[in-house]
Amino acid sequence: MSKCEFYRTEMVTSRAHAAHSGRREPPPQRTLAGYCAHAASVVSRLQAVTVVGGARMLTCGGDVAKCILPDKL
Repeated sequence: MSKCEFYRTEMVTSRAHAAHSGRREPPPQRTLAGYCAHAASVVSRLQAVTVVGGARMLTCGGDVAKCILPDKL
């Protein structure tokens, strides 16, 4: 597996709010969001961080052989 130079990751923290005023809020969840820094990418940093499931839209995982933009690299 050769590593893509445009693949980046960022730690994202999401908070769940308490459903009722008397309940305790669950702890925040931290996940690693992957995105592509290439100008022609279908998943930008903003999409990966803000859209629910946005990080799963990028299917390559940083592997150049699975890249969906091979002609633009």
